Amino acid sequence: MNALRRFGRDEHGAAAVEFALILPFLVFMHLAVVEFVQAWQVRTRVGHVAASIADVTSQSRTVSDADLADILLAGDAMMRPYPTAPLGERITSLTANAQGAVVVDWSVGRNFGAAPAATAPPNFLAPNESIIVAEARYDYRPAISVYLLDKFTLRQTAYVRPRVATKVEKR
Repeated sequence: MNALRRFGRDEHGAAAVEFALILPFLVFMHLAVVEFVQAWQVRTRVGHVAASIADVTSQSRTVSDADLADILLAGDAMMRPYPTAPLGERITSLTANAQGAVVVDWSVGRNFGAAPAATAPPNFLAPNESIIVAEARYDYRPAISVYLLDKFTLRQTAYVRPRVATKVEKR
């Protein structure tokens, strides 16, 4: 009977039991934070891809198909170390005619699929103005899948006015 009483009052191992109870929660929280941080980093990189390809394109007077292909390939380098296969990019030149109607001059995409044509925000372009619209899309699939269970698409769009000409022509 004394041994049973001593066992009931004994506190050795209480910390180990508490740790064993809290450990699954701590592991789950750690993995959830890792998932959210990775998703945030990929989202940031997608934004950088859109802004960078728009910026580089806007610095030219004319671009060729080879130039545009190289610019789109630069997006892969910006996405590393994350997989580049889910990255889709599109560069479009829009111009408002003399009546203010916005028309597509040219558009080039890579791994972008059949998405609707790029547009400018309302009242963004005055008559006879031009803009470069760069879109980046990334189908993100969490590596761990603890909290974010399914893939989702991250999208970013950048609008940049041509820098050295009134319009970037495609040759």
